Amino acid sequence: MVKNTSYLFGGALTISSIVAFSFIAPSIEKYFKNQNLQSHHNFVLSAFQKEIEKPDHQGKYLEYAAPLVGCEFSHNLNAAATYFISSLQGVDVACITNDRNNAIFPVGGLGVQPPETLAWGFKIQLDQKIEDGNWLAHTEYNFYKAITNSGPRLPYGQGFAPSAYANTQIDNIPFSNTIFNNLEMGTYTLFNNFRLYLCRPSLITPRLEFTTQFGFDANFLQRRQINVFTNAITDSTTQGYISTLGGFFQNYQKITWWGAGPCVGFNTRWDLGSHFYFVMDGYGAITYGNSSSRTATFSKRVNVVTGNISYIAQEAAIQNLMNQFAPSMRYLIGINYCYLAQGEESQVNFLIAYETAYYFNLIRTLNPEGAFRSENGAGYGIQGLVLQAGVTF
Repeated sequence: MVKNTSYLFGGALTISSIVAFSFIAPSIEKYFKNQNLQSHHNFVLSAFQKEIEKPDHQGKYLEYAAPLVGCEFSHNLNAAATYFISSLQGVDVACITNDRNNAIFPVGGLGVQPPETLAWGFKIQLDQKIEDGNWLAHTEYNFYKAITNSGPRLPYGQGFAPSAYANTQIDNIPFSNTIFNNLEMGTYTLFNNFRLYLCRPSLITPRLEFTTQFGFDANFLQRRQINVFTNAITDSTTQGYISTLGGFFQNYQKITWWGAGPCVGFNTRWDLGSHFYFVMDGYGAITYGNSSSRTATFSKRVNVVTGNISYIAQEAAIQNLMNQFAPSMRYLIGINYCYLAQGEESQVNFLIAYETAYYFNLIRTLNPEGAFRSENGAGYGIQGLVLQAGVTF
């Protein structure tokens, strides 16, 4: 009995421990469970607070940020009327001088440029949303044509001296000393622009979009101008450039350019509220293509001898073709309004904007003198109003 005392004591201790543990275990389990839940809660709360404190930009830069009021769309079609005017360098055709006896050194000389007036054109745009990656494919075509005629009038004592673009040797006379009383001018401008680019609109803030773009730009320009000088101050009643008898001195220029190349740019929209947006679009391109320049100077002088009229006709013409680079830039700035009728799925858009573009090194004028030369480096610019309407569907 004594020998088994330790075992009996150990057995009693074990039994009592089991009994005691059966009463204590639920409390211990509840305690650790509460501790674990509290720890997990604190961890989640801490992580959530960190997420709140740290701005989450993930996904925002990939969010489609077109100015939509609340509709999903796949296409965007826009048509616009443009009211533009051209602006050129290196095309001065004459000089107005206050000294009718000296054209070599003009007195109070004022350069005369061919007339340019505002003319209507149009543009068409089509956007296609690419679902894979939320890309946007933009296609745009611009058309502009202007025809202008002008005949400036001079006060008494002034005259028109042809510029270097007119041949000074065609009649074998000291033409540089010839000043004309009358000048008639006409211009014809035809301009086409095609643009294709890809972009993925980026939302910088809920009210600001700033998106880069890259693509392809192609241009075609045709420019013709004609200048007719009549009634030189040295004309007599029987000889000279007498307009009433059919005499004149004419200078004709034709410039053609086509080119294509890559372009990069950006567009941005600022939400002004009430579905109005301030928009700006700009890009630059480096195009490569063919430039053609032709100048033809024609002289028709009248000679009346014993009542018989004879004409002395002379012409000089020269043409040049070359391949060249022509950088260009274009930007648009305006106000856009977007309207989505309740319950409809198509959105109507309206835009009024100012747009301008400039194309470098396009105006290459040849001077058909005995030793001819080419004036290059001049540019062609165009600017004006854009009135656009479109539908998103």
